[in-house]
Amino acid sequence: MDSMIFPRLLCVAERAWHKAEWEAESDADRQQEGQDLDWARFAHILGSKELARLDSMGVAYHLPPLGARYL
Repeated sequence: MDSMIFPRLLCVAERAWHKAEWEAESDADRQQEGQDLDWARFAHILGSKELARLDSMGVAYHLPPLGARYL
C-alpha cells in the first residue's frame, strides 16, 4: 500500500497547505513561470530531503523509472 500512496501523498499535502503567489496572478505567462519555479523547488525538496526521510522510516514507496515514452 505504501508504494501506491507515497510520494503522491506528499504532493497532495504540498498543494493543500501551500498558497503560492502565482495562484493570484492574472497574467498566464507569469502564472506559468511561477508554477515552473514552484515545481522545481518542490522536486528538489522531494529528492533531497523527503525521499531520504521516507527511506529512514522504512516506507516502501515507488518512483517510476526515468525515460521517454514514444507513442
